[in-house]
Amino acid sequence: MKKESERLNKFKLAVFSQAQKQADDIVSDAQQDRKQRLADAKDKTHSDMLSELEQIDREYQADMVREISSRKIQAQRNVLTHRSEMIDRVFDNIRKQLLELCDSEKYPEELKARLDKCAAQAPDKKATAYFTKRDIELGRELCKGTAFTAEETSDFSLGGVLVVFKDSQIALDCTFDSALEQERENFSKSAGLGQI
Repeated sequence: MKKESERLNKFKLAVFSQAQKQADDIVSDAQQDRKQRLADAKDKTHSDMLSELEQIDREYQADMVREISSRKIQAQRNVLTHRSEMIDRVFDNIRKQLLELCDSEKYPEELKARLDKCAAQAPDKKATAYFTKRDIELGRELCKGTAFTAEETSDFSLGGVLVVFKDSQIALDCTFDSALEQERENFSKSAGLGQI
């Protein structure tokens, strides 16, 4: 009986030892699985955080590009507005000076010089010389004894003369209006105001 008891004890110890080994293996496998799952979760969390940060960075960069573009457009708009105001002021002053010239004693001489310039282009050809309402009487006086007929027009307002040779369909524009407009265009180009 003693032998049986010893055998039974040995059997118990072997079973317990086997059970303990299996339990230790299960615990070890569970710990390894837990470590692997934690590592995978950490990697996924890290990957998700990097993706989120990259998305935030892309959105931030896009916002910055939009903001910079918006500010550039606003700056260009401000420059264009200021440029336009400056050109308007310059040419408003020139317009005033031209109107002063039209009211001065020198104007009849200036108008005659412009009419003579047109006549020199096609001497002895009949033409119609157009003058503003303000200048029509002076224009009629200057056209006496020439091949020109004076007529009133509202096509220009500052002064000068527009001569039209109907037979040859040629028009000679010696008006202050067109000269002023041409100077405005030249000023915008030559003063670097044509582009930003």
